Amino acid sequence: MHLLWFRRDLRLTDNEIVTLATANNTPVLPLFIIDPWFYTWADIGTARVRFLFESLIDLDRQLQQLGSRLFLFEGNSTTIIQDLTTQLIERKERPKLFFNRDVQVEYGISRDRSIVDFYRELNLDCHLGLNNFLQTQDNRQEWFGQYYTYQRQPQYQPPHKIDLPTLEIALPQLTFPELTQKYSQFWDVEKVYFPGGETHAHTTLDTFLARRFHGYHWKLSRPWLAQIGATSHLSPHLTFGTISTRTVYQATKARVAALAGNDKAEFSLKAFRDRLRWHDSFTQRLYFHPEVAYQNRYPEFDDWYKPDELSSDPLELYQAWQEGMTGFPLIDASMRQLHTMGWMNFRMRAMCATFLTINCGVSWHHGAKHFMNYLVDGDLAIDNWQWQMQAGITNPLSETFRIYNPNKNIAEKDPDLSFVRYWIPELQGYSLDEVIQGKYTDSYYPQPILDWSQTRKVNGKIVADLRERVRARLIAEGGVEYDSAIAAKETVEKYWQHKNKEYERYQSLERSK
Repeated sequence: MHLLWFRRDLRLTDNEIVTLATANNTPVLPLFIIDPWFYTWADIGTARVRFLFESLIDLDRQLQQLGSRLFLFEGNSTTIIQDLTTQLIERKERPKLFFNRDVQVEYGISRDRSIVDFYRELNLDCHLGLNNFLQTQDNRQEWFGQYYTYQRQPQYQPPHKIDLPTLEIALPQLTFPELTQKYSQFWDVEKVYFPGGETHAHTTLDTFLARRFHGYHWKLSRPWLAQIGATSHLSPHLTFGTISTRTVYQATKARVAALAGNDKAEFSLKAFRDRLRWHDSFTQRLYFHPEVAYQNRYPEFDDWYKPDELSSDPLELYQAWQEGMTGFPLIDASMRQLHTMGWMNFRMRAMCATFLTINCGVSWHHGAKHFMNYLVDGDLAIDNWQWQMQAGITNPLSETFRIYNPNKNIAEKDPDLSFVRYWIPELQGYSLDEVIQGKYTDSYYPQPILDWSQTRKVNGKIVADLRERVRARLIAEGGVEYDSAIAAKETVEKYWQHKNKEYERYQSLERSK
Protein backbone atom coordinates (compact mmCIF):
# COMPACT_ATOMS: atom_id res chain seq x y z
CA MET A 1 0.00 0.00 0.00
CA HIS A 2 1.14 3.52 -0.81
CA LEU A 3 0.46 6.57 1.34
CA LEU A 4 0.16 9.72 -0.77
CA TRP A 5 0.63 12.71 1.52
CA PHE A 6 -0.34 16.07 0.02
CA ARG A 7 0.94 19.36 1.45
CA ARG A 8 1.80 22.41 -0.72
CA ASP A 9 1.27 20.36 -3.88
CA LEU A 10 -2.52 20.16 -4.10
CA ARG A 11 -2.83 18.94 -7.67
CA LEU A 12 -2.89 15.77 -9.74
CA THR A 13 -1.22 17.18 -12.89
CA ASP A 14 2.58 17.30 -13.04
CA ASN A 15 2.93 16.01 -9.51
CA GLU A 16 5.81 13.57 -9.12
CA ILE A 17 4.45 11.73 -6.10
CA VAL A 18 0.98 11.28 -7.63
CA THR A 19 2.36 9.68 -10.78
CA LEU A 20 4.80 7.42 -8.93
CA ALA A 21 2.47 6.40 -6.10
CA THR A 22 -0.37 5.41 -8.44
CA ALA A 23 1.78 3.40 -10.87
CA ASN A 24 1.12 -0.33 -11.40
CA ASN A 25 -2.37 -0.13 -9.86
CA THR A 26 -0.97 -0.21 -6.35
CA PRO A 27 -3.63 0.64 -3.72
CA VAL A 28 -3.17 4.26 -2.69
CA LEU A 29 -4.44 6.17 0.33
CA PRO A 30 -4.40 9.92 -0.51
CA LEU A 31 -4.32 12.06 2.59
CA PHE A 32 -3.98 15.57 3.94
CA ILE A 33 -3.33 16.42 7.57
CA ILE A 34 -4.96 19.50 9.08
CA ASP A 35 -2.21 20.34 11.50
CA PRO A 36 -3.28 22.83 14.22
CA TRP A 37 0.13 24.44 13.78
CA PHE A 38 -0.93 25.79 10.39
CA TYR A 39 -4.06 27.72 11.28
CA THR A 40 -2.93 28.84 14.73
CA TRP A 41 0.48 29.99 13.51
CA ALA A 42 0.98 33.71 14.23
CA ASP A 43 1.77 34.47 10.59
CA ILE A 44 -1.26 32.89 8.94
CA GLY A 45 -4.10 34.75 7.30
CA THR A 46 -7.78 33.92 6.96
CA ALA A 47 -7.69 34.28 3.17
CA ARG A 48 -4.84 31.78 2.92
CA VAL A 49 -6.58 29.17 5.09
CA ARG A 50 -9.76 29.51 3.05
CA PHE A 51 -7.76 29.11 -0.17
CA LEU A 52 -6.22 25.94 1.29
CA PHE A 53 -9.58 24.46 2.26
CA GLU A 54 -11.11 25.25 -1.16
CA SER A 55 -8.13 23.57 -2.78
CA LEU A 56 -8.66 20.46 -0.64
CA ILE A 57 -12.33 20.31 -1.67
CA ASP A 58 -11.35 20.56 -5.33
CA LEU A 59 -8.67 17.90 -4.92
CA ASP A 60 -11.17 15.54 -3.28
CA ARG A 61 -13.62 16.13 -6.14
CA GLN A 62 -10.95 15.21 -8.69
CA LEU A 63 -9.91 12.11 -6.74
CA GLN A 64 -13.52 10.93 -6.58
CA GLN A 65 -13.68 11.09 -10.37
CA LEU A 66 -10.79 8.58 -10.38
CA GLY A 67 -12.48 6.21 -7.92
CA SER A 68 -10.69 7.49 -4.84
CA ARG A 69 -11.07 10.26 -2.26
CA LEU A 70 -8.99 12.48 0.00
CA PHE A 71 -8.66 11.40 3.62
CA LEU A 72 -8.65 14.39 5.98
CA PHE A 73 -6.81 13.70 9.20
CA GLU A 74 -6.56 16.22 11.99
CA GLY A 75 -3.73 16.59 14.49
CA ASN A 76 0.03 16.81 14.72
CA SER A 77 1.42 15.73 11.35
CA THR A 78 4.29 13.66 12.72
CA THR A 79 2.02 11.84 15.16
CA ILE A 80 -0.63 11.14 12.53
CA ILE A 81 1.88 9.68 10.05
CA GLN A 82 3.52 7.56 12.72
CA ASP A 83 0.22 6.24 14.10
CA LEU A 84 -1.18 5.56 10.63
CA THR A 85 1.96 3.67 9.64
CA THR A 86 1.93 1.68 12.86
CA GLN A 87 -1.69 0.65 12.36
CA LEU A 88 -0.97 -0.53 8.82
CA ILE A 89 2.02 -2.55 9.98
CA GLU A 90 -0.18 -4.23 12.60
CA ARG A 91 -2.44 -5.27 9.72
CA LYS A 92 0.51 -6.90 7.96
CA GLU A 93 0.92 -4.07 5.47
CA ARG A 94 4.26 -2.57 4.44
CA PRO A 95 3.28 0.99 3.54
CA LYS A 96 5.46 3.20 1.35
CA LEU A 97 5.14 6.92 1.97
CA PHE A 98 5.24 9.47 -0.87
CA PHE A 99 5.52 13.20 -0.17
CA ASN A 100 7.23 16.24 -1.66
CA ARG A 101 9.82 18.42 0.01
CA ASP A 102 8.52 21.34 2.04
CA VAL A 103 11.04 24.15 2.48
CA GLN A 104 8.76 26.94 3.72
CA VAL A 105 9.34 26.87 7.46
CA GLU A 106 11.67 25.28 9.97
CA TYR A 107 8.72 23.38 11.45
CA GLY A 108 8.14 21.64 8.12
CA ILE A 109 11.79 20.82 7.62
CA SER A 110 12.20 19.29 11.09
CA ARG A 111 8.85 17.47 10.76
CA ASP A 112 9.89 15.87 7.47
CA ARG A 113 13.27 14.88 8.83
CA SER A 114 11.69 13.09 11.79
CA ILE A 115 9.26 11.22 9.53
CA VAL A 116 12.02 10.08 7.16
CA ASP A 117 14.01 8.88 10.18
CA PHE A 118 10.94 7.04 11.49
CA TYR A 119 10.51 5.15 8.21
CA ARG A 120 14.18 4.28 8.07
CA GLU A 121 14.03 2.86 11.58
CA LEU A 122 11.15 0.61 10.49
CA ASN A 123 13.04 -0.36 7.32
CA LEU A 124 10.19 1.04 5.19
CA ASP A 125 10.46 2.87 1.88
CA CYS A 126 9.87 6.59 1.77
CA HIS A 127 9.94 8.66 -1.44
CA LEU A 128 10.75 12.35 -1.06
CA GLY A 129 9.83 14.16 -4.28
CA LEU A 130 9.93 17.66 -5.75
CA ASN A 131 6.92 19.94 -5.91
CA ASN A 132 8.72 22.34 -8.25
CA PHE A 133 12.34 22.70 -9.29
CA LEU A 134 14.75 22.63 -6.37
CA GLN A 135 18.50 22.27 -6.53
CA THR A 136 19.58 20.11 -3.59
CA GLN A 137 23.24 21.15 -3.80
CA ASP A 138 24.08 24.82 -3.30
CA ASN A 139 25.64 25.78 -6.61
CA ARG A 140 24.09 29.02 -7.84
CA GLN A 141 26.33 29.15 -10.89
CA GLU A 142 24.63 26.02 -12.26
CA TRP A 143 21.13 26.93 -11.09
CA PHE A 144 20.03 28.71 -14.29
CA GLY A 145 20.89 25.80 -16.56
CA GLN A 146 19.40 23.17 -14.29
CA TYR A 147 16.23 25.22 -13.82
CA TYR A 148 15.52 25.45 -17.54
CA THR A 149 16.43 21.80 -18.06
CA TYR A 150 13.77 20.90 -15.48
CA GLN A 151 11.15 23.23 -16.96
CA ARG A 152 11.55 21.70 -20.41
CA GLN A 153 11.24 18.10 -19.28
CA PRO A 154 7.96 16.20 -19.86
CA GLN A 155 5.37 16.74 -17.16
CA TYR A 156 4.23 13.98 -14.85
CA GLN A 157 0.91 12.72 -16.12
CA PRO A 158 -2.09 12.28 -13.80
CA PRO A 159 -3.52 8.77 -13.38
CA HIS A 160 -6.71 7.61 -15.08
CA LYS A 161 -7.78 5.59 -12.06
CA ILE A 162 -6.69 5.18 -8.43
CA ASP A 163 -7.30 2.01 -6.44
CA LEU A 164 -8.53 2.94 -2.98
CA PRO A 165 -7.88 0.41 -0.19
CA THR A 166 -10.76 -0.64 2.03
CA LEU A 167 -9.81 -0.26 5.67
CA GLU A 168 -10.88 1.26 8.96
CA ILE A 169 -8.46 3.77 10.45
CA ALA A 170 -8.60 4.64 14.15
CA LEU A 171 -7.39 8.23 13.80
CA PRO A 172 -9.13 11.63 14.04
CA GLN A 173 -10.70 12.39 10.65
CA LEU A 174 -13.02 15.00 9.18
CA THR A 175 -15.52 14.84 6.36
CA PHE A 176 -15.63 17.88 4.10
CA PRO A 177 -19.01 19.07 5.48
CA GLU A 178 -17.45 18.81 8.96
CA LEU A 179 -14.45 20.80 7.72
CA THR A 180 -16.56 23.75 6.58
CA GLN A 181 -18.67 23.63 9.73
CA LYS A 182 -15.82 23.34 12.21
CA TYR A 183 -13.73 26.05 10.58
CA SER A 184 -16.60 28.30 9.57
CA GLN A 185 -14.64 31.43 10.54
CA PHE A 186 -12.47 30.97 7.47
CA TRP A 187 -15.51 30.93 5.18
CA ASP A 188 -17.22 34.02 6.55
CA VAL A 189 -16.03 36.60 3.99
CA GLU A 190 -17.99 39.01 1.82
CA LYS A 191 -16.16 38.24 -1.42
CA VAL A 192 -13.63 35.63 -2.53
CA TYR A 193 -11.09 37.25 -4.84
CA PHE A 194 -8.87 34.19 -5.30
CA PRO A 195 -10.78 30.87 -5.21
CA GLY A 196 -8.59 27.85 -4.52
CA GLY A 197 -8.14 24.55 -6.30
CA GLU A 198 -6.43 23.03 -9.33
CA THR A 199 -9.53 23.60 -11.46
CA HIS A 200 -9.42 27.34 -10.78
CA ALA A 201 -5.66 27.38 -11.31
CA HIS A 202 -5.97 26.08 -14.87
CA THR A 203 -8.88 28.41 -15.61
CA THR A 204 -6.84 31.35 -14.36
CA LEU A 205 -3.86 30.35 -16.49
CA ASP A 206 -6.07 29.88 -19.55
CA THR A 207 -7.67 33.33 -19.27
CA PHE A 208 -4.28 34.95 -18.73
CA LEU A 209 -2.76 33.34 -21.81
CA ALA A 210 -5.88 33.94 -23.88
CA ARG A 211 -6.05 37.70 -23.41
CA ARG A 212 -4.93 39.12 -20.08
CA PHE A 213 -1.19 38.87 -20.74
CA HIS A 214 -1.12 41.67 -23.32
CA GLY A 215 1.09 44.48 -21.99
CA TYR A 216 2.07 42.43 -18.94
CA HIS A 217 5.61 43.83 -18.92
CA TRP A 218 4.39 47.35 -18.07
CA LYS A 219 0.94 46.72 -16.60
CA LEU A 220 2.32 44.59 -13.75
CA SER A 221 3.59 47.77 -12.03
CA ARG A 222 0.24 49.59 -12.37
CA PRO A 223 -1.79 48.71 -9.28
CA TRP A 224 -5.22 49.25 -10.81
CA LEU A 225 -4.49 47.28 -13.97
CA ALA A 226 -2.90 44.51 -11.90
CA GLN A 227 -5.97 44.40 -9.65
CA ILE A 228 -8.40 43.92 -12.53
CA GLY A 229 -6.38 41.11 -14.08
CA ALA A 230 -3.39 42.42 -16.04
CA THR A 231 -1.12 40.15 -14.00
CA SER A 232 -1.58 36.38 -13.93
CA HIS A 233 -3.16 36.14 -10.43
CA LEU A 234 -1.54 32.72 -10.20
CA SER A 235 0.60 33.50 -7.14
CA PRO A 236 -1.66 31.79 -4.54
CA HIS A 237 -1.90 28.75 -6.81
CA LEU A 238 1.88 28.55 -7.06
CA THR A 239 2.14 28.97 -3.28
CA PHE A 240 -0.16 26.01 -2.60
CA GLY A 241 0.95 23.98 -5.60
CA THR A 242 -2.46 23.77 -7.24
CA ILE A 243 -0.48 24.22 -10.45
CA SER A 244 3.21 23.63 -11.12
CA THR A 245 5.60 26.23 -12.47
CA ARG A 246 6.49 23.73 -15.20
CA THR A 247 2.88 23.56 -16.36
CA VAL A 248 2.75 27.35 -16.45
CA TYR A 249 6.13 27.62 -18.20
CA GLN A 250 5.29 25.10 -20.91
CA ALA A 251 1.81 26.54 -21.51
CA THR A 252 3.37 29.99 -21.87
CA LYS A 253 5.96 28.71 -24.35
CA ALA A 254 3.19 27.02 -26.34
CA ARG A 255 1.27 30.29 -26.45
CA VAL A 256 4.35 32.10 -27.74
CA ALA A 257 4.71 29.51 -30.49
CA ALA A 258 1.07 29.99 -31.46
CA LEU A 259 1.64 33.76 -31.68
CA ALA A 260 4.80 33.49 -33.77
CA GLY A 261 5.63 36.86 -35.31
CA ASN A 262 3.81 38.92 -32.66
CA ASP A 263 6.84 40.59 -31.08
CA LYS A 264 4.89 42.54 -28.46
CA ALA A 265 3.06 39.44 -27.25
CA GLU A 266 6.32 37.51 -27.15
CA PHE A 267 7.94 40.29 -25.12
CA SER A 268 5.12 40.29 -22.55
CA LEU A 269 5.20 36.52 -22.13
CA LYS A 270 8.99 36.55 -21.83
CA ALA A 271 8.65 39.05 -18.97
CA PHE A 272 6.13 36.73 -17.34
CA ARG A 273 8.45 33.71 -17.60
CA ASP A 274 11.21 35.77 -16.00
CA ARG A 275 8.94 36.34 -13.02
CA LEU A 276 8.17 32.64 -12.89
CA ARG A 277 11.89 31.84 -12.63
CA TRP A 278 12.23 34.58 -10.03
CA HIS A 279 9.57 32.78 -7.93
CA ASP A 280 11.50 29.50 -7.93
CA SER A 281 14.82 31.18 -7.21
CA PHE A 282 13.46 32.49 -3.90
CA THR A 283 12.34 29.00 -2.91
CA GLN A 284 15.85 27.82 -3.69
CA ARG A 285 17.41 30.50 -1.50
CA LEU A 286 15.19 29.66 1.49
CA TYR A 287 16.08 25.98 1.17
CA PHE A 288 19.74 26.72 1.88
CA HIS A 289 19.22 29.76 4.12
CA PRO A 290 16.06 29.14 6.20
CA GLU A 291 17.29 31.65 8.76
CA VAL A 292 16.59 34.60 6.42
CA ALA A 293 12.89 34.21 7.19
CA TYR A 294 13.51 35.56 10.68
CA GLN A 295 17.07 36.89 10.96
CA ASN A 296 18.87 39.76 9.28
CA ARG A 297 20.97 38.47 6.42
CA TYR A 298 23.97 40.34 7.85
CA PRO A 299 24.53 40.83 11.60
CA GLU A 300 25.58 44.46 11.11
CA PHE A 301 21.86 45.26 10.91
CA ASP A 302 20.90 43.54 14.16
CA ASP A 303 20.91 46.73 16.24
CA TRP A 304 18.83 48.62 13.68
CA TYR A 305 16.31 45.99 12.54
CA LYS A 306 15.03 43.79 15.36
CA PRO A 307 11.71 42.13 16.22
CA ASP A 308 11.40 43.84 19.61
CA GLU A 309 8.07 45.25 20.74
CA LEU A 310 7.59 48.74 19.32
CA SER A 311 7.66 51.80 21.57
CA SER A 312 5.04 54.57 21.38
CA ASP A 313 6.20 56.69 18.40
CA PRO A 314 7.20 53.82 16.08
CA LEU A 315 4.04 51.99 17.14
CA GLU A 316 1.87 54.91 16.05
CA LEU A 317 3.58 54.98 12.66
CA TYR A 318 3.20 51.22 12.32
CA GLN A 319 -0.49 51.28 13.19
CA ALA A 320 -1.18 54.10 10.73
CA TRP A 321 0.63 52.05 8.08
CA GLN A 322 -1.41 48.93 8.95
CA GLU A 323 -4.70 50.79 8.78
CA GLY A 324 -3.98 52.65 5.56
CA MET A 325 -4.03 56.04 7.24
CA THR A 326 -0.51 57.41 6.66
CA GLY A 327 -1.57 60.36 4.52
CA PHE A 328 0.38 58.92 1.57
CA PRO A 329 -2.46 57.86 -0.77
CA LEU A 330 -0.68 55.15 -2.75
CA ILE A 331 0.60 53.53 0.46
CA ASP A 332 -2.83 53.66 2.07
CA ALA A 333 -4.70 52.41 -0.99
CA SER A 334 -2.32 49.45 -1.18
CA MET A 335 -2.68 48.60 2.50
CA ARG A 336 -6.46 48.76 2.28
CA GLN A 337 -6.33 46.53 -0.77
CA LEU A 338 -4.23 44.06 1.23
CA HIS A 339 -6.79 43.94 4.04
CA THR A 340 -9.70 43.38 1.66
CA MET A 341 -8.27 41.25 -1.14
CA GLY A 342 -5.35 39.60 0.64
CA TRP A 343 -3.17 40.71 -2.25
CA MET A 344 -1.36 43.60 -3.93
CA ASN A 345 0.97 43.75 -6.91
CA PHE A 346 4.71 43.48 -6.40
CA ARG A 347 5.53 47.16 -6.98
CA MET A 348 3.13 48.22 -4.24
CA ARG A 349 4.45 45.56 -1.85
CA ALA A 350 7.97 46.86 -2.35
CA MET A 351 6.89 50.48 -1.92
CA CYS A 352 4.93 49.76 1.29
CA ALA A 353 7.90 47.81 2.68
CA THR A 354 10.38 50.57 1.91
CA PHE A 355 8.10 53.19 3.46
CA LEU A 356 7.72 51.24 6.72
CA THR A 357 11.37 50.27 7.12
CA ILE A 358 13.24 53.30 5.76
CA ASN A 359 10.84 56.19 6.33
CA CYS A 360 9.08 54.97 9.47
CA GLY A 361 12.19 53.26 10.87
CA VAL A 362 10.18 50.15 11.82
CA SER A 363 11.91 46.78 11.53
CA TRP A 364 11.02 44.58 8.58
CA HIS A 365 10.09 41.82 11.05
CA HIS A 366 6.86 43.65 11.92
CA GLY A 367 5.92 44.43 8.34
CA ALA A 368 6.66 40.92 7.11
CA LYS A 369 4.48 39.43 9.83
CA HIS A 370 1.62 41.76 8.95
CA PHE A 371 1.87 40.84 5.27
CA MET A 372 1.83 37.14 6.09
CA ASN A 373 -1.25 37.69 8.25
CA TYR A 374 -3.18 38.91 5.22
CA LEU A 375 -1.62 37.70 1.97
CA VAL A 376 -3.53 34.89 0.26
CA ASP A 377 -0.28 34.08 -1.57
CA GLY A 378 1.92 34.51 1.49
CA ASP A 379 5.21 32.77 0.80
CA LEU A 380 8.04 33.06 3.32
CA ALA A 381 10.63 32.43 0.64
CA ILE A 382 9.58 35.53 -1.29
CA ASP A 383 7.93 37.68 1.38
CA ASN A 384 10.59 37.83 4.08
CA TRP A 385 13.56 37.99 1.73
CA GLN A 386 11.88 40.81 -0.17
CA TRP A 387 11.26 42.64 3.09
CA GLN A 388 14.98 42.45 3.82
CA MET A 389 15.75 43.62 0.30
CA GLN A 390 13.42 46.63 0.52
CA ALA A 391 14.82 47.42 3.96
CA GLY A 392 18.25 47.81 2.35
CA ILE A 393 19.86 44.74 3.90
CA THR A 394 20.58 42.49 0.93
CA ASN A 395 22.99 42.95 -1.99
CA PRO A 396 25.41 45.10 0.03
CA LEU A 397 28.04 45.08 -2.72
CA SER A 398 25.86 47.53 -4.59
CA GLU A 399 26.54 51.05 -3.40
CA THR A 400 22.92 52.08 -3.90
CA PHE A 401 19.54 50.76 -2.82
CA ARG A 402 16.04 51.79 -3.77
CA ILE A 403 13.73 53.99 -1.71
CA TYR A 404 10.36 54.46 -3.42
CA ASN A 405 8.73 57.90 -3.46
CA PRO A 406 4.99 57.24 -2.93
CA ASN A 407 3.81 60.52 -4.44
CA LYS A 408 6.04 60.24 -7.48
CA ASN A 409 4.67 56.74 -7.99
CA ILE A 410 1.09 58.05 -8.06
CA ALA A 411 1.91 60.18 -11.07
CA GLU A 412 3.77 57.33 -12.75
CA LYS A 413 1.66 54.29 -11.84
CA ASP A 414 -1.84 55.65 -11.13
CA PRO A 415 -2.07 58.98 -12.97
CA ASP A 416 -5.87 58.84 -13.39
CA LEU A 417 -6.26 57.90 -9.69
CA SER A 418 -8.35 54.81 -10.50
CA PHE A 419 -6.59 52.78 -7.82
CA VAL A 420 -6.38 55.54 -5.20
CA ARG A 421 -10.03 56.58 -5.54
CA TYR A 422 -11.24 52.98 -5.48
CA TRP A 423 -9.62 52.25 -2.12
CA ILE A 424 -9.76 55.76 -0.64
CA PRO A 425 -13.24 57.11 -1.34
CA GLU A 426 -12.37 60.10 0.86
CA LEU A 427 -10.34 61.43 -2.08
CA GLN A 428 -13.14 61.29 -4.65
CA GLY A 429 -13.38 64.59 -6.48
CA TYR A 430 -9.79 65.70 -5.95
CA SER A 431 -7.34 66.13 -8.83
CA LEU A 432 -3.97 64.42 -9.18
CA ASP A 433 -2.11 67.57 -8.14
CA GLU A 434 -4.38 68.09 -5.14
CA VAL A 435 -3.88 64.49 -4.01
CA ILE A 436 -0.10 64.63 -4.40
CA GLN A 437 0.19 68.01 -2.67
CA GLY A 438 -2.18 67.08 0.15
CA LYS A 439 -4.76 69.74 -0.78
CA TYR A 440 -7.77 67.82 0.46
CA THR A 441 -8.62 69.90 3.51
CA ASP A 442 -12.36 69.18 3.19
CA SER A 443 -11.76 65.42 3.47
CA TYR A 444 -11.32 63.44 6.67
CA TYR A 445 -8.39 61.66 5.02
CA PRO A 446 -5.24 62.46 7.10
CA GLN A 447 -2.29 64.62 6.16
CA PRO A 448 1.11 62.81 5.90
CA ILE A 449 2.28 61.34 9.19
CA LEU A 450 5.94 62.12 8.45
CA ASP A 451 8.26 64.15 6.25
CA TRP A 452 9.19 61.72 3.50
CA SER A 453 12.26 63.61 2.27
CA GLN A 454 13.66 64.12 5.77
CA THR A 455 13.16 60.53 6.91
CA ARG A 456 14.62 59.30 3.64
CA LYS A 457 17.71 61.40 4.25
CA VAL A 458 18.21 60.50 7.92
CA ASN A 459 17.23 56.83 7.99
CA GLY A 460 18.54 56.23 4.50
CA LYS A 461 21.97 57.40 5.68
CA ILE A 462 21.87 54.97 8.61
CA VAL A 463 21.06 52.05 6.32
CA ALA A 464 23.67 53.16 3.77
CA ASP A 465 26.35 53.24 6.48
CA LEU A 466 25.41 49.74 7.65
CA ARG A 467 25.61 48.48 4.09
CA GLU A 468 29.08 50.01 3.80
CA ARG A 469 30.16 48.15 6.94
CA VAL A 470 28.91 44.85 5.50
CA ARG A 471 30.60 45.56 2.18
CA ALA A 472 33.92 46.33 3.85
CA ARG A 473 33.76 43.15 5.93
CA LEU A 474 32.93 40.93 2.96
CA ILE A 475 35.77 42.38 0.93
CA ALA A 476 38.21 42.04 3.82
CA GLU A 477 37.19 38.46 4.55
CA GLY A 478 37.10 37.27 0.96
CA GLY A 479 36.25 33.59 0.90
CA VAL A 480 33.10 31.82 -0.20
CA GLU A 481 30.55 34.38 0.91
CA TYR A 482 32.37 37.21 -0.80
CA ASP A 483 32.85 35.20 -3.98
CA SER A 484 29.15 34.28 -3.94
CA ALA A 485 28.22 37.90 -3.46
CA ILE A 486 30.43 38.95 -6.38
CA ALA A 487 28.86 36.25 -8.55
CA ALA A 488 25.39 37.37 -7.49
CA LYS A 489 26.22 40.97 -8.33
CA GLU A 490 27.56 40.00 -11.74
CA THR A 491 24.43 37.94 -12.39
CA VAL A 492 22.21 40.89 -11.47
CA GLU A 493 24.21 43.25 -13.67
CA LYS A 494 24.02 40.86 -16.63
CA TYR A 495 20.30 40.44 -16.04
CA TRP A 496 19.63 44.18 -16.12
CA GLN A 497 21.84 44.66 -19.15
CA HIS A 498 19.67 42.06 -20.85
CA LYS A 499 16.46 43.70 -19.62
CA ASN A 500 17.59 47.13 -20.83
CA LYS A 501 18.25 45.70 -24.28
CA GLU A 502 14.80 44.10 -24.23
CA TYR A 503 13.21 47.38 -23.21
CA GLU A 504 15.01 49.23 -26.01
CA ARG A 505 13.70 46.60 -28.40
CA TYR A 506 10.18 47.10 -27.11
CA GLN A 507 10.45 50.88 -27.51
CA SER A 508 11.60 50.33 -31.08
CA LEU A 509 8.54 48.14 -31.67
CA GLU A 510 6.28 50.84 -30.29
CA ARG A 511 7.81 53.50 -32.51
CA SER A 512 7.51 51.28 -35.57
CA LYS A 513 3.77 50.98 -35.01
